[in-house]
Amino acid sequence: MKVPADEAVFDSAWLSRGLLASPNWRHGHLEVVSTARIGVEYGLSGRTHRVVAESERGGRVSFVVKEEKADAVERELLFHRELGEALLGSVPECYGGGSDPELDRGLLFLEDVAPAEQGDVLRGCTDERAEALVRVLARIHAAGWREREDAFPSTFPRWSMRPLDRDQWKDRLARAVERYPTIVTPDFSARLDDLPHKIPRTLTELRAGPTSWIHVDAHLDNVLWRPDGSAVLLDWCGAAMGPPAVDLALSHRGDRRGVAPGASGSALVCVFARAPPRWVRCKRRRLPSSTRPRVGPSPTERYRMGGPAARPRGRTPHRRASREPAPQRVRMDRIPRGHRVR
Repeated sequence: MKVPADEAVFDSAWLSRGLLASPNWRHGHLEVVSTARIGVEYGLSGRTHRVVAESERGGRVSFVVKEEKADAVERELLFHRELGEALLGSVPECYGGGSDPELDRGLLFLEDVAPAEQGDVLRGCTDERAEALVRVLARIHAAGWREREDAFPSTFPRWSMRPLDRDQWKDRLARAVERYPTIVTPDFSARLDDLPHKIPRTLTELRAGPTSWIHVDAHLDNVLWRPDGSAVLLDWCGAAMGPPAVDLALSHRGDRRGVAPGASGSALVCVFARAPPRWVRCKRRRLPSSTRPRVGPSPTERYRMGGPAARPRGRTPHRRASREPAPQRVRMDRIPRGHRVR
């Protein structure tokens, strides 16, 4: 995909061609009316613009054009291809995009989530909003949950983290004590001094546990709040396969003001643990074939083994047969004319 330079990205003809290539775009050709840069004061990656345009099918439409590096765009496109449809409402809908490896640039066409309020990691949020964010994380993790990391294709990006060595940690801790003496007190610093020895064991335990798609940078700047209180998680350019606990920890890192004035970490962990894993299945959308767990051989494999291509109807080990007798089918031409319901 050849990505135009600078303002040429917002050319009406070029945007129309890019969007019409997506099966998710429903508005036809466009005539751009205005563009505005958004998210400048927040920790969003890349350059993001809101585009307002006239649609050939009537009315104005708005969407978001996000410019990022080529590998970041391809990673976000992969995430949306795998789980975007199943997670509509919790992540912005992706209309498409592409990248130019030669220029190391890429574009994403995303839903303009509006009306909504931008989260702010400096202001924090209420307890209710913190719980809403944790519920969204639980739903996202449930959509791609696997018991082992090797259940995902080897080509999928992996979360990687290595601990700092002792000298690096001591240097950073000394600077933190000097810069924030009221927060990093001598007693607190002494408790953190031995942290590099504990991190490797923790990382090993995390990697040995369940794996899912994770955001990796789920702070409040990457959250939009809808009027009904629900959360939408933005900026999936760093998504990877990793331990769900990473997102849960990063979503309320820092002091309590960083997430909710009165919410404790243990309370949010309880909200995450109580989230029903069947949320994704309740939607009337099927998960992409690459993310749906397969139980038993596929229809093609059953056919090759000499068995029926489809599961036989009636009682199966996974479904209890009904105790009520099946209704008998009666042909209408055998019912006397006077007894038919008109």
